[in-house]
Amino acid sequence: NEFIIVATTRPETLLGDVAVAVNPEDDRFKTLLGRKIILPVLGRELVVIQDNFVDPKFGTGVVKVTPAHDQNDFEIGRRHGLDPINIMNGDGTMNEAAGPYAGQERFECRKRIVADLNDAGLIEKIENYSHAIGHCYRCHTIVEPRLSRQWFVKMKPLAEPAIEAVKDGRVQFVPARWTKVYLEWMENIRDWCISRQIWWGHRIPVFYCQSCDHEWAAHGTPVKCVKCNSDKIIQDEDVLDTWFSSWLWPFSTLGWPQDNDDLKFYYPTHDLVTASEIIFFWVARMIMAGLEFMGDVPFRRVYIHGTVRDDRGLKMSKSLGNSIDPLTIIDEFSADALRFSLMMITATGQDVYLSNDKFEIGRNFGTKLWNAARFMKMQEEKDNNEENVNCRLDSLDVNLLSADDKHMIYCLMDAISGVTDNLEKYRFNDAAHVLYEFMWHQFCDWYLEYAKDAFSCDDKARRLHTLKIMHIAFSNALRLLHPIMPFVTEELWHVMGYSKKHNGEGEECSSILREEWPETVDKDALEKLGITKAVVDYVDNKHDLIRVGRTMRADYGIQSAKKIDYLVKPDSEDALKQLTADMSMIKALLRAENLVVDSNLALHGSVVPSGVCKLGTIYMPLTGLVDIEAEKKRLTAQLVKTTEDLEKVASKLSNMDFVNKASKEAVSRQKQRKEELVEKTDKIKKLLETLSLS
Repeated sequence: NEFIIVATTRPETLLGDVAVAVNPEDDRFKTLLGRKIILPVLGRELVVIQDNFVDPKFGTGVVKVTPAHDQNDFEIGRRHGLDPINIMNGDGTMNEAAGPYAGQERFECRKRIVADLNDAGLIEKIENYSHAIGHCYRCHTIVEPRLSRQWFVKMKPLAEPAIEAVKDGRVQFVPARWTKVYLEWMENIRDWCISRQIWWGHRIPVFYCQSCDHEWAAHGTPVKCVKCNSDKIIQDEDVLDTWFSSWLWPFSTLGWPQDNDDLKFYYPTHDLVTASEIIFFWVARMIMAGLEFMGDVPFRRVYIHGTVRDDRGLKMSKSLGNSIDPLTIIDEFSADALRFSLMMITATGQDVYLSNDKFEIGRNFGTKLWNAARFMKMQEEKDNNEENVNCRLDSLDVNLLSADDKHMIYCLMDAISGVTDNLEKYRFNDAAHVLYEFMWHQFCDWYLEYAKDAFSCDDKARRLHTLKIMHIAFSNALRLLHPIMPFVTEELWHVMGYSKKHNGEGEECSSILREEWPETVDKDALEKLGITKAVVDYVDNKHDLIRVGRTMRADYGIQSAKKIDYLVKPDSEDALKQLTADMSMIKALLRAENLVVDSNLALHGSVVPSGVCKLGTIYMPLTGLVDIEAEKKRLTAQLVKTTEDLEKVASKLSNMDFVNKASKEAVSRQKQRKEELVEKTDKIKKLLETLSLS
C-alpha cells in the first residue's frame, strides 16, 4: 500500500516506463533505493535510480523514466544502462508493447489510461498545465518523440580538419566574430542523424534482404541480394537530411565524382555569402565534405550578411505578413535602386531595417546620375565634339587645369582607392557611401556647378578641357558603380559613347562588364598635373566658404536665386591671393551681385550677419534685403514654438514610465528630436542677437 506520486503530461507513455529517478541529494526518497516499483496497469517492475538531472524542487521530486519517448529520459537511460521500451508505431498507434492498449491511436490511448487509472483510484489530481510541444510546421500535427532506427554520421573525425582549416586561416569569416561561433559549434559537435521520415528527398541507399537479413549500401538499385542472391530485397524508406545532400554542393554541381575541367577551374572558389543561422547547418558541413572528398576547402572566405527586418525591428516573414516583395520594389523604384539602397543602409554583418521609403535613396541617386549624363551630352552637342569620351589622364593639358579641375581629379583618385579598398574588405556599405559622396556631392554639387561657368565662357579650349575631365570622372565612376548598379551603368556606358572604344583587335567593347577596373595613379603623376595638397585644401576650404554663405542666406529666408552682396575678410595673405584670383567662380557659386575680398575690412553700424570659415570670415549685409523688425517677429515666433516643442520632448524623456515602457527605437527618436530642437533653439537665438545689434 505504498505509492510514489509522479507527474506527466503524456499519460500514455507510462506504458514505456522502465524506472523512476530521484536526485541523489534528495533525502525524502532515500528509503526507495534498492527497492522495486510496480507500474500500474501493466504491473511491470521498475528500478529506482539517482540522477542529477532530476530537480527536487520541481513537481513531486520523482521523475518517471521513458527512454524510448523522451530525449532527456533517453540520455538518463544511457547513463544508467536501462533498456528502452518502444510502445508506439510510426503512425502514432500503440504497438504490442502497450499490452491491452495495442492498436489504439495515441490520444485515444491517453483517454483510456486516464480513465483506467481513475477507476483504480491511482490519480491524485488532474490540472491544466502549459508547456511547449513540437509541431510539424506544415500540417501542425504534434510531433511525437519516439525511439526509432536512424542512420548517423560520426562527426568528430570530420570536424577536426575543418576546425584546423579555420584556425590556420585557410577559411576566414567576415565579420571575424563569427569564427568563434563556428569553432564553438565544431568543437562540441555530436554525431549527425541523417535519416528523415518525409516523403520527398534523396532516399537512403541502404538495402535489406528479407531472405537472409543481410543489409548493405549500394550505388543504383540492386535487383538481388549480394549475399544469398534472393530477389526479395527492399530499400530503406527514410530519405537523407537535406543538408546531407547540400554539403556536397560545391563539387557535386561540377560533375564530381568524375574529374573534369569545371571541377579543376571552379573548385575551390573564393567567397561564400550566406546568413549566420546556417553557419553550422551548411557552411561547416561544406567545409568538412570538401576536405574529406576533395582534399581542400570549398571556399577561402565566408561573408556573413545581416538579417532583413522591418522598420520595427521584426524579422521579415510571410507568416507575420511584414515581408517586402522585391519584385514590387523593382516595379516601383527599379532593380538598381533596390540594390544601391540596401548597400547604403547595411553595415557589414549587421541587420538591416527596411521600409519602402528607404528605397528612395537609390532611386534619387540613379536620377542624379542620369541628369548628370544629360547635362554632359548637352554640352557635347553644343561644340559638336565627341572626341573626349574615351580620354585618359595623360591626355590632359596641365596648362589648362584650374584648381577645381585638379580637385576633381584628386577626388576621383580618392574614390577609386576608397571603393576598391572597401570592396576588398567586404565593407560594401562603405563602398556605396564613397560612391555616393563622390558622385552626388563632389561631381554633381560642386564640379558640375563649376563646369556651368566654364561652359558659358567663350574659351572653347576651356570648354572642351572641362568636358574631358567630366568624361574621365564619369566613366570611371560608372565602372566603380557597376557591381552595385549594373543596369543604369550599362545603359549610361552606351549612351555616353564609352562602348565605342575599340580593343586591340578593332572590335567594339560591347559591355561595361568587360572593362578593366579603374586604378589610381601614383603621387608623381598627380604632381605632374599640379595636383598638390595645397591645391586640394584650397578648394575644400572654398567649398566651406560657399556653404557658410549659402547657409546665412537660408537662415534669413533669402531666395537662392536672388543676387546679393557678400564681403570676405581673408585670414591670411595666401587666402587673399587665392580668393582674389578665384573671384568670378566664387561669385557664381554664391549667386553674388558684388563680392568684396579685403583683409582690412571694417564694418560699422549696420546689421551684418557673419560666418567663420577656413579661409576667413564671410559677411552678408542685410540692408535692403530684409525687413529687420518683421524678421525679428518671425524668428521670435519661431523661437516660442521651438521652445514649447523642446519642453514637451524633455517632459516625455523625464517620464520614467515612457522611458521604461516605450520601445528603444521610440526613446531614441525622442532623444534625437531633443538634440535637434536644442540646436535649432541656439541658432534662432544667435540670429535674433545679430538682428538686435541694428
